[in-house]
Amino acid sequence: MSFFRTVTIAAKDATRSPDLLTQLRRDEIDGILVKEVYDRAACAAACADLAHNRHGLIRTDFPAKFAAYFYGINLNLAHPDLTEYFDEAPRFRAGLARLFAGELDLEHHLTALMSALDGGRPYGPAPRYMFTTIRAHLPGGYIPPHFDDEQAARPSYRLLLPLIRQRLFSFVLAFSKAHEGGALEIFNLHPHAPGGRIAVGDRSAPTGDLDQVERVSFRLDPGDMIIVNSGHFLHRVTPVVGGAVRWTACSFMAESQAGDRVYCWG
Repeated sequence: MSFFRTVTIAAKDATRSPDLLTQLRRDEIDGILVKEVYDRAACAAACADLAHNRHGLIRTDFPAKFAAYFYGINLNLAHPDLTEYFDEAPRFRAGLARLFAGELDLEHHLTALMSALDGGRPYGPAPRYMFTTIRAHLPGGYIPPHFDDEQAARPSYRLLLPLIRQRLFSFVLAFSKAHEGGALEIFNLHPHAPGGRIAVGDRSAPTGDLDQVERVSFRLDPGDMIIVNSGHFLHRVTPVVGGAVRWTACSFMAESQAGDRVYCWG
């Protein structure tokens, strides 16, 4: 049996599994793979729009060595004063709403799906924050090993932290798939102290040799989404191989301080 306990469901069956996200937040399972959140044709159309930025989404960049960029502003990389982030959030939300039509609007479709998996608990962006970011990983693009809980130590989180319980989880929704690589790898490694400072400045703490560490790997098909306990497990995205861009939507999430809803942010 794998160290990483995963449940796989079809998006259309979400209402039949109303406690899966509750189980994940309680550490009873570690990941939920949701199939066919969008169909392949809708994903292909979205990728074409994103490649030409037809909806006028703000673009920001990873450091050059990561061969990747965002639509939206990633809170982890935002200026600590958050002025540009908050100014852009309404415009980004309006542009994002045009990526999929009608009831398939990305924010509403995903928050309704996750709410159905969490006993009806409301999901939505934290007040004034962007719901998600859209990520383009180009050939060679990758994300190094990290725990999501370490992000909360960044100065850009100072206004968000009073709103949430500091145990982060996240989703990745695939719009396209790299020819090779671009896998989400999750390691059997955990923070030494839950919620503790793992990052050193803007760098993850040294992780040592990962070659011998037990891991699971996910290469999502277009339209599939994985929700993971990403604050608790070391994880990374392996380099994209081939000419295809790896397009994904990704959000961090945490319970509100009151515990009555879950906030999401890009």
